[in-house]
Amino acid sequence: MVIGEHAVVYGYPAIVCAVDQRITVRIETRSDLLVRIDTSVAPPFEGRIEALPDDGPLRIVSTILRTMRSAPSDGVDIAISSDIDPTLGLGSSAAVIVALIGAIDALDCVGLGPRELHKQALKIVRHVQGRGSGADLAASLQGGCLAYHLVNEPVGGAEITSLPIPPSLSLRYCGYKTPTSEVLARVAAARSGNEARFDALYEQMGRSAEAAIRATQRQDWKDLASEMTAYQELMRDLGVSDPTIQKTIEDAESALAAKISGSGLGDCVVALGPVPDRFTPVQIATEGLLIHDA
Repeated sequence: MVIGEHAVVYGYPAIVCAVDQRITVRIETRSDLLVRIDTSVAPPFEGRIEALPDDGPLRIVSTILRTMRSAPSDGVDIAISSDIDPTLGLGSSAAVIVALIGAIDALDCVGLGPRELHKQALKIVRHVQGRGSGADLAASLQGGCLAYHLVNEPVGGAEITSLPIPPSLSLRYCGYKTPTSEVLARVAAARSGNEARFDALYEQMGRSAEAAIRATQRQDWKDLASEMTAYQELMRDLGVSDPTIQKTIEDAESALAAKISGSGLGDCVVALGPVPDRFTPVQIATEGLLIHDA
């Protein structure tokens, strides 16, 4: 996320970029009704679809299979591998969801278009974590740098528009991560009884994100940097920054701007412009979901 965190859930726009690191899902049918899953984040699983765990690291895979293959005529072997750098704090859940939904769609010859794939993926996210904007799903699905805006809620429609790619983005992991669902729950609890103040804050965030989108469209990176700096102050007001994040941002003094990337309370800081010390340059993926035949 370049800008728009939190407010995007309430219908304001955001900018999101796809980092060129990938999740790969390999899937093929079996002659029985068994499901076999191999992944580095959990022990191998083999059993019928109804025996898939409802929690733990296979929860996303379980939810997707039960949603898309509730009455399968055959079993499947699924292998999930990751090239995502674990030291950057990049969440891989969106990439897993998009890759697996795309693979099942191709395997079963359903033929869902990008809009329906995104809607299906967002449905999965909201089932698993309760809330979610789907901006990260759009990046994984389409690639590039995108302006993202939820519309037609609660059915999960979205306006997704390609933007010019910023000339230089870099990331630094804070060393820890608070799950997005937990951050959203904390913010929602803080908002209870203070709705007017939080709604005004989200409106400020929305205006800043809109200005950032206009700056990106005209490739005015100084104006984008200005909005990123302003947005970070709003994230502090929201209560999702902390001393470690603030110190990481202060360490990025050589950059044009630096701010939280994601829900906050840990995870990543993103910098625009010259790469600061201990930040890692990132390559933006120009393509999102790729389907390869065996």
